[in-house]
Amino acid sequence: MTSRELPPLLDTNDPHQAFSLSHALSDFLPRGSNLLDEDAESQSMPRGYHLVYFPPDTSQSSFLPDGTDPLHSPGEPFTRRMWAGGDITFRAHGCRLFPGEIRCDESITDVKIKGNEGEEKVFVTIRRELAYPLEGQEYTPKGKFLVENRRLVFMRAHQSSQASATQRAILKPPHKPSFSHILIPTAELLSTFSDLTSNGHRIHLDKQYCQEVEGHRNLLVHGPLSLVLMLQTLQFHHRVQAERDGKKPYTLKHVEYRNLAPLYAEEEMKVCLRQKNPHDYEIWIEGPDGGLAVKGTATMMLRNEPELERPTQLPRGYYYPAPHPGPENSTIFTTA
Repeated sequence: MTSRELPPLLDTNDPHQAFSLSHALSDFLPRGSNLLDEDAESQSMPRGYHLVYFPPDTSQSSFLPDGTDPLHSPGEPFTRRMWAGGDITFRAHGCRLFPGEIRCDESITDVKIKGNEGEEKVFVTIRRELAYPLEGQEYTPKGKFLVENRRLVFMRAHQSSQASATQRAILKPPHKPSFSHILIPTAELLSTFSDLTSNGHRIHLDKQYCQEVEGHRNLLVHGPLSLVLMLQTLQFHHRVQAERDGKKPYTLKHVEYRNLAPLYAEEEMKVCLRQKNPHDYEIWIEGPDGGLAVKGTATMMLRNEPELERPTQLPRGYYYPAPHPGPENSTIFTTA
């Protein structure tokens, strides 16, 4: 699989896509955590928002029965896909939000098979390098603003007798958080995020499929959606702390995370942070039983965002939108 050639993906870092994600998340994040303001011409894409760009370069007719694209699949009999985790490294300057072309170079860098015969799991690592063009519209290493490693796991299809919820041991977090935020993701949020990411995976959209085929009690929260919620909560908390202390806020440099247990629509989840030192955080999400569902670490760095060249004339049909203020945030968050 590592020799499989994946075509480069081209997209436009249209502010509309980022604002659409911001609006979708507004009811589920701490009040005041929106990282986008009215001046869309002079800000970077918030960390994690790249996940709603670069839809898969494949036709809907080629999608697998579970609604996923086949680009990274090992094929039969491993037909069930889950998002296992990953890591992301951000360049300090980020990517400016203005309508212009951006590129994603993608490759499969590692494949591992684990488990006993008949219960094997195939772990596939996909490397993504995102860049904008410089020097006469050429893509160069200087234009690279993000490197991501995604880890997917592929499993055999359930037999009919196996399609029931698996009992998992509850893994409790080793520490209490210094900040936490409680939210309840809705089916509508999952549907919106699926649309924004061009993700047709039925585990996020079809409750009957989840229960009868995958053996889950409800729709599953996307792995990347959990990641975005963690990153936005982290950056909000860090910014509030910096403002309180009269310091310049840092920006996110690196995050690494693992998905340990499912999170479900209409069930409480708690995003937790624990600061280890001025630069490093432990980040995790607890399910309604208090067990670890996502576990990760994040490293911050001093913000350094020099002005980037912008097109003197926007493509026809583009304009800089003013953000929608969104409804009042009604979620609960706690500090400890």
